Amino acid sequence: MPEFPYDERFNVDDLFRPVRTRSLRRLPSLLVTSAGIVREAAPKEFAATAVLQAVFTVGVAAQVLLGRKLLTVLLALGKGSSGADVIPWLIAFTTTGAVLAFSSVVRTERQRLLGELVSRHATGKVLDIASSVDLLAFETPVFHNRLQRARVNAAVRPTQMVGGALSVASAILGIVAVSFALLLIEPILLILVILAYVPLWFAVVRASRAEYRFAVEQTERDRRREHLSDVLSRRDEAAELRAFGHVRFIRSKYEDLYDERVRDLRLLVGRRTKFGFLGTFANSLLNVGAIALLSWFVTSRRLSLADAGAATGALLLLAQRLSALASGSGSLYESSLFMDDYTSFLSVHPVEADPHSSPGPSAGFDRLVARDLSFSYPSRSTPAVQNVSLTIERGQVIALVGENGSGKTTLAKILGALYAPMSGSIEWDGTAVDQLDRSMVRDTVGVIFQDFVKYLLTVRQNVTVGRIEHMDDHSRFSAAAQRASALEFLEQLDDGVDTQLGTEYAGGVGLSTGQWQRIAIARGFFRDAPFLILDEPTSSLDARSEAELFENIRQLYRGRTVLLISHRFSTVRSADQIYVMKAGRIVEHGTHDELMHEHGLYAELFMLQASAFLDEVAPECP
Repeated sequence: MPEFPYDERFNVDDLFRPVRTRSLRRLPSLLVTSAGIVREAAPKEFAATAVLQAVFTVGVAAQVLLGRKLLTVLLALGKGSSGADVIPWLIAFTTTGAVLAFSSVVRTERQRLLGELVSRHATGKVLDIASSVDLLAFETPVFHNRLQRARVNAAVRPTQMVGGALSVASAILGIVAVSFALLLIEPILLILVILAYVPLWFAVVRASRAEYRFAVEQTERDRRREHLSDVLSRRDEAAELRAFGHVRFIRSKYEDLYDERVRDLRLLVGRRTKFGFLGTFANSLLNVGAIALLSWFVTSRRLSLADAGAATGALLLLAQRLSALASGSGSLYESSLFMDDYTSFLSVHPVEADPHSSPGPSAGFDRLVARDLSFSYPSRSTPAVQNVSLTIERGQVIALVGENGSGKTTLAKILGALYAPMSGSIEWDGTAVDQLDRSMVRDTVGVIFQDFVKYLLTVRQNVTVGRIEHMDDHSRFSAAAQRASALEFLEQLDDGVDTQLGTEYAGGVGLSTGQWQRIAIARGFFRDAPFLILDEPTSSLDARSEAELFENIRQLYRGRTVLLISHRFSTVRSADQIYVMKAGRIVEHGTHDELMHEHGLYAELFMLQASAFLDEVAPECP
């Protein structure tokens, strides 16, 4: 059974688990995780950013103290002081300002590079999970929603969390430094300005929670909208959109989904604006009170003009640092909510080898026995495969036939170790497959799917990904392409077998569906696995090419075991055993002649198909 909880609905976990408990409790560990990701992705940039942040913080505090001294010296000029006394403090003050400005520029540029490196590293972790998790996870909306949020959050959230933490640390250091300076001038002013920070904090916390809730609720709707955007803009769908004339309909569905997002976004903006207004209004009142109190101190001669000037600068800097603290802590808190989604996704366990399992047989099997296999998709109430048993001997060609939806492809994926059966067992030469190293089992299986992948790479790469460790084996490539009857037309391309495929890219060429299928078949030959699964491998080939392939199937796959799925009954007549499926069950099996004599489902479907091509079909049965 897959480890991913595929049977839960989309918002059970996301919308009913309290955000506050979930995030605040995990904030320290999420911060440590984020720092680890950033440090692992870009250690030099991370260290440089931290140092520059510290330099900027210390520089701000130094500038306050230098400014105070400069004002004192300037005000003393009228009392007989020499102008030369001003120059050192002026140079120190302006030099500090220049260093701060330059360090701010350098820090901004380094942070940009840091963000890119972290995005690449964190997204790579998501892709690693997505490409190794149990295949059944892709049959569930909850997985796709989590994958979507993990991919989006991976790009920015680790950097934001660390940046938020650095901003908070910098702001706190700056606040301490400036507060010390202000404490020496007038402690009461310090208390008022710090109190002004409290409403800002509450405002950003409430706004962050609203932002996270909005993002979670929009996930599936955003995925639907992105799908429609792809449909409207991709090459593969362009012809059908125009042929059926439903561009306007698809476009309207896209706009409807966007309208719903904008509607909810307006509500979010309204809530966040309200929180922001209340926080800044209360903050402004307290700041005005501090300035009014400072003015009274000056008029009552409690403070000198130099102290008042320094206090004014300190108040402005402190307010700025406190605002940065509110912003940084808010960013840190908000990012922690999204980082929880990211780290939760990374906790999904991919399909890995059991440390106690035996290695898979490198040469496949002499006999594969499946007993009482059953399997259900999470989105369906009825099983896709029910109590299926069959035996496959090494070197046999086995055919699976049946009407659409009968379970043929699902059964093939189970036999190929892509799905784990929910009950029943598969044995290779008496050893249960679930006791073998799954990756090694898959290494002995080659699959050509009906919905094969069109890799927009070069021709050579499209074929050689079938066995990447032999990617540079040119003779093996040529042999595979030749056996798939693809070598001749591939060599005629402008750049031969190194031609870029896909007209979406500069220099890329387009191929017909049949040509793409030949490349997929060549990929299967290049894999050279002892057990091959062919799922409608010739659905896009012309009649002559299909006939040639199946006439030579035993020669082409000599010494290998072949599981063939086909709707074309003429292609499976020579199979050693034909299994007929209906509603997930095997209802008949035998050779072609045996099944025709049974007058069952196979004979019925064969005759129906044959009658479409012949005016009369000679009776196969007495």
